Amino acid sequence: MYLAAADGAAFGALGAGGAALAMTVLLVLGVKGKGRVSLKDNPAMICGFVASTAFSSAGAIWTRPEQITSQGLTGLGVGTGNGPFGNVGIGAVSLILLFFMLCWELTPLRGAILGLIAGIVWPAAGEATLWAIPCELGAAVLMMVGG
Repeated sequence: MYLAAADGAAFGALGAGGAALAMTVLLVLGVKGKGRVSLKDNPAMICGFVASTAFSSAGAIWTRPEQITSQGLTGLGVGTGNGPFGNVGIGAVSLILLFFMLCWELTPLRGAILGLIAGIVWPAAGEATLWAIPCELGAAVLMMVGG
């Protein structure tokens, strides 16, 4: 039966879709901040990143944010060598996201959006890049809780 707890999972078997759904609920309710949990800027960013990591594992409806982000990057010519900003690669976009995270005055909503986008863009930079480290950490967190 599929309701049994996964070995080593803190919350039992969530599944990738269940983890994506749970992280989305936490993100929405936490950013709204009207209840007992109110995510601030950086925690909202981390929660958004982990949610986005869960989206990529879950498939189905959860692939929509990734498709929208990919279309936006393609529209800007990222990775094509002939975009409106010249030859801009995915590594440059990853670095710009980091700069926004470090330098922009964040609100919980801005942090959540940056985390969601980074969870899509950073893995696209490749497994042998610096950007793979937070992706691996996000995936490890999801595996620990049963996603």
